Amino acid sequence: MKSVKTFWSDYCEKSSLHGLRYVVHKDATPWERFLWAVLMAVASVTILVHLYASWKSFSYSSMQIVVDNPRYPLSKIDFPAVTICSMNKILYSKAKRLILSKYENEPELKKKYENSLYILEMIQYPYYKDLPFFAETNPNLIDLPVDNIKDLMLKLMPTVDEVFDSCYWRGTSYNCTDILRLQRTEEGFCYSFNSKTSERMTNDSDYNPPIAKPNGSLMPLRNNVAGKMTGLELIMKSLITEYFPNDKRSKGYNIMVHTPEDFPDISSSYKVYSELNQSSRISVSVSHIRADESLSRLGEKDRKCFLYEERTTRTKNFPTSRSNAEDNCYSECRLKTTYKMCNCTPYYFDIEESKQHCGIEHIQCLSKIKVLQRNVQVSEEEIGYPKWNAQDFMNCSCPHPCSFVGYTTEIRNYAKDFLAYTQFPHAYTHIEVHYKERFAISYLRSMKYTTQDLLVTFGGMASLFLGCSLVSLVEIIYVIYKSLIMLKHKYTKVQTVSKQDQQLILYRRHHNMYHFSKPLYKPPRITLPAICEKFKY
Repeated sequence: MKSVKTFWSDYCEKSSLHGLRYVVHKDATPWERFLWAVLMAVASVTILVHLYASWKSFSYSSMQIVVDNPRYPLSKIDFPAVTICSMNKILYSKAKRLILSKYENEPELKKKYENSLYILEMIQYPYYKDLPFFAETNPNLIDLPVDNIKDLMLKLMPTVDEVFDSCYWRGTSYNCTDILRLQRTEEGFCYSFNSKTSERMTNDSDYNPPIAKPNGSLMPLRNNVAGKMTGLELIMKSLITEYFPNDKRSKGYNIMVHTPEDFPDISSSYKVYSELNQSSRISVSVSHIRADESLSRLGEKDRKCFLYEERTTRTKNFPTSRSNAEDNCYSECRLKTTYKMCNCTPYYFDIEESKQHCGIEHIQCLSKIKVLQRNVQVSEEEIGYPKWNAQDFMNCSCPHPCSFVGYTTEIRNYAKDFLAYTQFPHAYTHIEVHYKERFAISYLRSMKYTTQDLLVTFGGMASLFLGCSLVSLVEIIYVIYKSLIMLKHKYTKVQTVSKQDQQLILYRRHHNMYHFSKPLYKPPRITLPAICEKFKY
């Protein structure tokens, strides 16, 4: 059986690694062997250094976004949700009928209730700063019960039939109550189309979007065409006569186009005014950003974006399903900040910690946090943010999602000359939302340095410096394994012989009388054959 040294010498002579055979070559001089050994050591260290650098690039690789498909079909993307908010959250006729009529004989008390209802209507983000000014100019106010403000606003708000005259989806007329739902926003109660965050009632029609699947998930409507008259069309009543007498604002609606998973962001709304004799068209361009599986190897802190599986929104009346709702995070943060600073929440949202809604007595506090709600904390490493620039900010942690659908909107106003005035004799506002192009642009977000790149780098460096391959590594492991087996057998044999010798020594110690009389080793008697006797010297 070969010794371990001989076994390794045979391997080095036949190995495919560059230079290894010259290290053990029998005819090589010592200085030649030393030179080749140093050269191989330098090559091995170089490989390890570059491998460590490649591993760091792999572990902390930056992300890249590339165009995956410039003609991504619209049929695979949800049509955006459209939310419509009337600027007056309380119909003056309802306020007179349900509340103010009770105080016809008390003009001063009636005026207090009227002013209080109007200021309650104005509690909406981000206009809290205007509330104290109105309260100072109209001191006749009364504190309404804060425990039933939400129910009061639901009773006084305009219904679907009071706001909308006609509704069309993809050119087909539908009953507006069948395709629109009540929607909570930071402006107040509104109505939305195709929104997952809208309120769901037991009496909703079966085809009111988004449609509920058997498993409980919601499926928004989709559209595969683009251009005028191919999306959502809404004809709304002006409601000019339904504003409070002291309301000097321009009359009209706020229109918000957003993803179905998001709550509407009032700061990105379009204002459509009823006084203008025009029609408004909102064209939507779509971009689809998809996250590659390679992003999952990084944590959210290093990735700087979150995946659907890692983050959900748990606040009451916020979506609890998987969502890419970055705007929901900021809305929730503003809500919790309001509760923390003023011990109340606006009537249109609820959180579990809060026990009361913001009323007249909270006006001063709401006006003080107006700046706080508009700013979020910025890292101290960022430049361009001196301390005097933003002293008040919310402590929000809202990274953006790794994959999402983005809607880019553009509004244009046209004269209302194509609608028959005989069909709509009253003043009306026309809104149309449709896709601008027939295709979306799909992007892929992935790691710049992938696992394949790491393997290619390691394989190229190992092959360049040592001629090493994956089979070579397996071969080295095999040789080491065989060497360990050989050493094990050799050690076992030595242990066995040593045990026999120990027994012989013990036997002789206990039998001293034979120690000198009998030799330890008696050579066998050799008898020479007869032919050897003939040749004696």
